[in-house]
Amino acid sequence: MIAFFTDWGNDSYYVGVCKGVMKSINRKAEIIDVLHDTKKFDPKVNAHILYRFSRDFPEGTIFLCVIDAGVGSNRKPIIMKTKERNFYFIAPDNGLLTLVAENYGVEKVVEISNEKYYFRKNYSTTFHGRDIFSPAAAYLSKGIPMEEFGEELDTLNLFRYKKAEIINDSIEGEMVFFDTFGNIQTNIPVELGDTIFKKDDTVEIHFEGKVVKAYYERIFNDVLPGELLIHPESSGYLEIAVNQGNAKEYIGVDSEGVEFILRKENS
Repeated sequence: MIAFFTDWGNDSYYVGVCKGVMKSINRKAEIIDVLHDTKKFDPKVNAHILYRFSRDFPEGTIFLCVIDAGVGSNRKPIIMKTKERNFYFIAPDNGLLTLVAENYGVEKVVEISNEKYYFRKNYSTTFHGRDIFSPAAAYLSKGIPMEEFGEELDTLNLFRYKKAEIINDSIEGEMVFFDTFGNIQTNIPVELGDTIFKKDDTVEIHFEGKVVKAYYERIFNDVLPGELLIHPESSGYLEIAVNQGNAKEYIGVDSEGVEFILRKENS
């Protein structure tokens, strides 16, 4: 199975062409389009999204991940195999694999440099998704060993981020991405939140010199329409949301990566 993830959108032919390339190499390949409308050019935001959806795929899945603002530069096209779940991630080495590498462990990384497994010898400098990454996924799905694609690498580019942690009676974390409803996805695991807060607590959200209050709940309907809440998101992290509204607009946050503190009111 090949799980396909890009920032190309669905209003161009890029996704379809890459699927055609993969099918020309392996007609039996099962290709699942996970997401193509995501924040463009941003490996950090998409690293969090990649980790969350990857957990719902079966062992041995090949993830074809093309978030590649540096296409044609000296960043390396790579294949990474994980220690847990036997996942394969095909991606540019630009930090996109940070979260999956940390959470699953890295068994091996190779550079995709063997042109035998490229789509064409005179490959495009701007469309490695078609000419390098997609063929690698297809050949890998046919059982070609990782070692055939190029030399093993000793290092992997990883980015730094604010890891969720409890400090005194507060939780510090990061707003990692926004969904289509304007819900704010955080990197705070639900179990961490539940160690400090209980249902119906009023929680202060401290960020960028501002403080807003929300209710600590389980479902949207635990609060009235238009009210702010913090609740478990389906992938196991805390989400800041507005019942039938847009939390991003409600609290006035402009970009991902904002660090924040959760603190019980009057604590």
